[in-house]
Amino acid sequence: MLWHKAPPCASERSSEVPACSTCHMKVLTFLLFSSSLAAAGPLLTVGPNGRFATVQAAVDAAAPHSVIHIAAGVYKERVVVPYAKPFLTFRGDDPGTTVITNNSHTGLPGPKGPINTFATQTVFIQANDFTAENLTFENSAGNRGQAVALTIMGDRGVFRNCRFLGYQDTLLPQAGRQYFDRCYIEGVTDFIFGGSAAYFDRCTIHVTGNSYITAANTTKDQRYGYVFDHSKITGAPNVKTFLGRPWRPWSATVFLNTDMSDAIQPVGWNNWNDPAREKTVRYAEYRSTGPGADASARVPWARKLSDAEAAEFTMEKVLAGLDGWNPKTGAVRNAVHIAKAAAAKPVIPPESAWLAALPDGRLAWTTGAQWTVARGLALPADSVRIFRAPDGIFHAVRAAGKRLAHATSQDPVHWSAPKVTDIMAGKNALDLSSPNVFHDGSQFIVTWSCTIARNFIQAFQEDVENNPRIWYATTRDFETFSEPQLLFDNNYAVRDAQILQIGTRYALLHNDNTWPMQNLRVAFADSPLGPWGPSSDAFTAKGTASPAAVRSGDEWWIYHSGGLVRTRDFWSFTKVPLPATVRPISVIEVPRALAAALPR
Repeated sequence: MLWHKAPPCASERSSEVPACSTCHMKVLTFLLFSSSLAAAGPLLTVGPNGRFATVQAAVDAAAPHSVIHIAAGVYKERVVVPYAKPFLTFRGDDPGTTVITNNSHTGLPGPKGPINTFATQTVFIQANDFTAENLTFENSAGNRGQAVALTIMGDRGVFRNCRFLGYQDTLLPQAGRQYFDRCYIEGVTDFIFGGSAAYFDRCTIHVTGNSYITAANTTKDQRYGYVFDHSKITGAPNVKTFLGRPWRPWSATVFLNTDMSDAIQPVGWNNWNDPAREKTVRYAEYRSTGPGADASARVPWARKLSDAEAAEFTMEKVLAGLDGWNPKTGAVRNAVHIAKAAAAKPVIPPESAWLAALPDGRLAWTTGAQWTVARGLALPADSVRIFRAPDGIFHAVRAAGKRLAHATSQDPVHWSAPKVTDIMAGKNALDLSSPNVFHDGSQFIVTWSCTIARNFIQAFQEDVENNPRIWYATTRDFETFSEPQLLFDNNYAVRDAQILQIGTRYALLHNDNTWPMQNLRVAFADSPLGPWGPSSDAFTAKGTASPAAVRSGDEWWIYHSGGLVRTRDFWSFTKVPLPATVRPISVIEVPRALAAALPR
C-alpha cells in the first residue's frame, strides 16, 4: 500500500542524492531541513566595494544556497532569480537604504507588442526557498497602469523586514506559499494580488489612494489564500479603500487582529461588479480593532470568524502543507528526493505485458526489460494515448485541432474510425491538447488541457495564448459528455495530466507548463475529480513533459519526454536510463497473449 495515511496538501522540497550502491534505491523518505541550510553557502557582495555592481550579476554567479549581501544603495535594474537557483538569500542592512527599483509598466513596447502586467515586475522570483531581508523592492512607475515591484512564483518564500513600494499591483505572490514578516507594503489599486497561500505577520499596509488593497485570485481547490495577522492598515489623509475585491470567484482573504484606520470603507469589501461572486468568495475578519474595523456596515457576504474558525488560520496551518514547512525555522518534515540508478526490469505479472503508445503512433510492448516495437502497426494517428476499459475494450484519444478524437478496438490492431467531438464548444477555447482517459468504476473521465481566451481562469498570463489548464468531462459511451469543467488549476499553466488511483486516494501527474518550470509535479485528492491539494516540488528536470505512469509491483514507473523515474510513495524518485528508441506517451497493462500476437 502506497499511502498508510492520507497526506495533507502542499509542496515538498526537491533534493537529488545518489542512490544506494547496493540496491540503487534511496531508503529515506523523510528528511529534516534546518533553517541554517538556506544560509549555508558562499557569500556574494553587491555594491561599490563588493564583487558585483548589480544584483542580477550576483544572482547569475551564485550557486544554490548562496547569500547575496546587498550594500546600501539604489539599484536600478530588473532582477530574475531562476528556478534552477533555490535557497538564495538577498540580505540588505536596512530597507530604508537598500532599494532595488525599476519603472516598467503596462503598455510599454515588448517583443510581442505592448507588455502586460506580468512583464512589469522589478524582481521576479521563480525559485523555491528564496529569502529576502532588510531591503526594498520598488516599482516607481506611479499612476501609469499596472506596475509590479515583486512577483514570486516559487514555493516557500520568506520576506523579513522588507518594503514593497508601488502604485497599482505592487506585490504579486502568485503561486506556492509565502511568509511576510514585519514588512511594509504600499500602493493604491489591488496592490497585494495573486494566488499564493500567503501569511502576512505583523505587516504594515499603507494605502495612498482610494481603491482596493487586495485582489486575490485563489482557486476553488485552495484552502487558504491571503491571511493578515496582527497587521496594521494606515492611509494617506482622506483616503477610503476596500479591504479587497475578488479577482476570481473563490478569492480568499482573511484579516485577523488587525489595526484598521479610518481609511477602510465601512462596507469593507467589494464584489468587483459581479454579485455572483458574493456566493463563493471567502472573505473574513476576526477581532480587528480601530475605526476601520467597525463591522456594523460590513457587506453581509463577508464573514465574522468565531474563535474556533479563527484557530484554523494560524501561520503553521496556512503554510505547513504536505511537507510541514515552518517559515520561522526553515524546517520541513518531508521532502522529495531524487536518486540515480542503473537500468531495472519492471515487475509484470506472468500473464500480463505492458503496451505502450509511442509519439509517432506506433505501438510497443514488453514483458521485461526489452521493448518490442510492433511492425506495420500504428494507432489511428500520432500522439495518441491509449486506455483499456474494465470491459476489455481499448480506447484511443487524441487532439484533432480544437476537438477531441476518439477510437475503439477489441484488440490494439483493428481500430474504429475516429469520432471527433467539439468538447469545448462555446467555451472560447484557443486550443486543445494532451487528452487522456481514466475510469472511476462507473464512468470515463476524459481530461485535456486548454487555454481559454480572455478569461479570468488564466490569471497569470505570461503568454496569453499559451496558458492552459486541465479540463474534464465525464461519459459512459463517448457519445454524450457532461459539461466540461476545470479539473485542476493551481494558478499556473498545465499541459499534460494523468489521473492515477493509489489505494483509496488519487494522484494527478502533470506538467507545469510555465516557462520557468516545464517539469513534472504531482497533486493528490480523495476523489478523481478533486479537489486537488497544492502540487509537489518538481521531480524531473526542466523540459520534461508527457507523463505516462504504470504500476510495476509496489512501484509506479513514470515515463516522460526525458526518460523514466520510479517511485513507491511519490516522495522518493529514482531516475532510470531509458533506450532512446522508446519514449512512451501512454503505457497500460494488457494480457500477455494479446501483446505477443502483435506483429514483430
